[in-house]
Amino acid sequence: MRPSSTGVSSAGIEAQCLLDLAGFSPGTVDGVFGTKSQAAAADFQRLANKYYGVTLTVDGKVGPKTWPVLRAHAF
Repeated sequence: MRPSSTGVSSAGIEAQCLLDLAGFSPGTVDGVFGTKSQAAAADFQRLANKYYGVTLTVDGKVGPKTWPVLRAHAF
């Protein structure tokens, strides 16, 4: 499931919490994956590509390839 930029979702809350734990501030953790959350996700994707040897698309979306890397990095 992908976080939504138009409504509150559990995926949005999880992604925002994980980004925050990983040191990428998504702004207010409210479940809405808006511009600040997307910018944090894109910054995370850039870092992951550079340091973890993955090839994530830097689009600010937390999709099927970004989820496992984000979950592993946050813990």
